[in-house]
Amino acid sequence: MLRKIFSPDPFKVFYLVFTYILAFSLWWAYLLYAKNETAYKEKIELNRIAYHQLHPATDYDASTDFITVSAKYSRQRFMILGEGGVFIFLLLLGLLAVRRVFSKEMQLARQQHNFLLSITHELRSPLASVKLSLQTLSLRKLDAEKSERLISNSLIDIDRLESLVNNILFAAKIEHDEPGFSNEEINVSEITQLIVERFARNKKAIQVIDKVKPDLYLNVDPIGFSSVVINLVENAIKYSEASTTISVSLADDNSRVYLIVADNGIGIADAEKERVFGKFYRVGNENTRKTKGTGLGLYIVKRFVEIYKGEISITDNKPAGSVFKLSFPRILAK
Repeated sequence: MLRKIFSPDPFKVFYLVFTYILAFSLWWAYLLYAKNETAYKEKIELNRIAYHQLHPATDYDASTDFITVSAKYSRQRFMILGEGGVFIFLLLLGLLAVRRVFSKEMQLARQQHNFLLSITHELRSPLASVKLSLQTLSLRKLDAEKSERLISNSLIDIDRLESLVNNILFAAKIEHDEPGFSNEEINVSEITQLIVERFARNKKAIQVIDKVKPDLYLNVDPIGFSSVVINLVENAIKYSEASTTISVSLADDNSRVYLIVADNGIGIADAEKERVFGKFYRVGNENTRKTKGTGLGLYIVKRFVEIYKGEISITDNKPAGSVFKLSFPRILAK
């Protein structure tokens, strides 16, 4: 209870302070303007009395003194209104800038919190599965088919753990301007083919088909390229229903190599197509989201493509799902 009382909503506190500063500034501007108005009226009245004593038959409002005092008053009023308006405008800009930065920091804090929640689940779930499988194999005598199934499931969970660790390491690596990736000439066709074969035994029984043209080469980091393909295929499986098909294509033309991963899943709304590449970004809340993941996969894909001067796009698949298309400058096979 005390924690709730002494830990109010930060945005409510910000808006309260914002309103107080704005009201305070407007009030002092009003007081200064009113004081100037009162001083002007008092000065005019005193000057009028003194002027009539010296020039009883003359209208003070037509005198040079009145014109001089009125002009000075007008300049002061303009100065108060002008400088006050500029001050309030700059104050609003500053407060809005602080609010924008504060909002970004709050969003980042939420994303990092969600990442910790998801990474805990992502580590615990496969570890528990592998442990259970090993305990079953050690404590019971199973027939060959059941043993093979347990071992196969354990290998899938270990692949998942390996992919998770690689994503975390890559995310830390590509934070720098010089991430340290190599530029080896590698056969990306072979890498893609092996990854597709690995995902063909996924637990959701989704059919992963390949349309991989043989002997295509790129000057990229082999581990990084593998991570890109793995993340795209994992993402497609994650957001697809069971008994559907995912297509992984690798093709080329005269100047580029194209990696295309298409699924028939839930798809991505237009408003989310750019945001999904953000670090830790995931749609929904970690406490209610059913799909697994850390929000690093597509971030790594986008950064890898940028590092190697490639291009990436997301389009809608027909009748449902998404199509991720990556392209890289190609080199000729030897």
